[in-house]
Amino acid sequence: MSRRTRRLRNAAALLLLLPVANCGSEATTAPPPTSLIGRFDLFWETFDSKYSYFAYKRINWDSLRTVYRPRAEAATTQDELVAVLKEMVAPLRDVHVKFTTPGGTTQPTYQPTAPINWDRDLWLSTIQSCPWRQAKPNLGSCTMNGFAYVTVGSWNTAQFSVSDLDGVIDLYRDAPGMVIDVRPNGGGNDGLALALAGRFATRRITIGYVRYRDGPRHDDFGAEVTRRLDTRGAFQFTKPVVVLSGRAVFSSNETFIAAMRELPNVTIVGDTTGGSSGNPHDYPLGDGWRYSVSQWIEWTADRRVIEWNGVPPDSFVAWDTTAVRNGRDVVLEAALARLGTLLSANRRIQF
Repeated sequence: MSRRTRRLRNAAALLLLLPVANCGSEATTAPPPTSLIGRFDLFWETFDSKYSYFAYKRINWDSLRTVYRPRAEAATTQDELVAVLKEMVAPLRDVHVKFTTPGGTTQPTYQPTAPINWDRDLWLSTIQSCPWRQAKPNLGSCTMNGFAYVTVGSWNTAQFSVSDLDGVIDLYRDAPGMVIDVRPNGGGNDGLALALAGRFATRRITIGYVRYRDGPRHDDFGAEVTRRLDTRGAFQFTKPVVVLSGRAVFSSNETFIAAMRELPNVTIVGDTTGGSSGNPHDYPLGDGWRYSVSQWIEWTADRRVIEWNGVPPDSFVAWDTTAVRNGRDVVLEAALARLGTLLSANRRIQF
């Protein structure tokens, strides 16, 4: 195996198709009850007062308590209780509602089944044809067809910083166009996501809205918060940009897509995002177990609820598994072709 091949395989190991990141925070609460039924009741009450999507999803939470509390009373171990709770929240179909074991393993309560328009092996094969630079784990770039190609696999502050993102963008100041591939990105820290988006904004713009659950009724919410994107960085990249999106895009990465689609020089290509935005809080269940609860509703700038809907692309490109077997990424091909067309048009205008 050549040194270049080993380097590219290491890059692939650093760019993973990640589960949805827990893009929220840990709540400070009193210790949970010692009894299993007490833990069930506190779990139900926490969701009843904090969960943001009951009304939107038309979930009768009282009815679910009636069905599942007798089963919780019959539970004799923590594992049996967790199994009951997982069944009770399954109708929420919320990827941000999950359990964490005492050992730190995440156990989802809902896993979407929509086809994903990114293939890791194909991606590895693709970057073999370009001078790949692995800046940090889950952050790399190269030049393809004369255009900058940047991949961000997760918005993870433990792996890279805003300055690392700036360093990548700064490499391509003179590039005639850029592709940003976030198809394998399941979320993370939206501060990182919006910091990158700010490199392409020439003025402050509205990118969406959120409202936090606030009150005893399931349709009680606090005041609407407008989310805005500010310009930042050493320069603004105003040449054509294509962002690759798809069904594996969740949470803060959907916020990134929602922000980028509001910029005039950006086109979103691929598929609709996964449709999950919750900004969850994390709560203790007992015996080292924890669970998370979505606390807000997020809308795009055009008032589209992201949960269950996702953010649509400007240009849909169907994922072609036959093309994948033949070594072709049709979404990336479409992005590069679009940039090529725009570049040719700009040259004709100049002359």
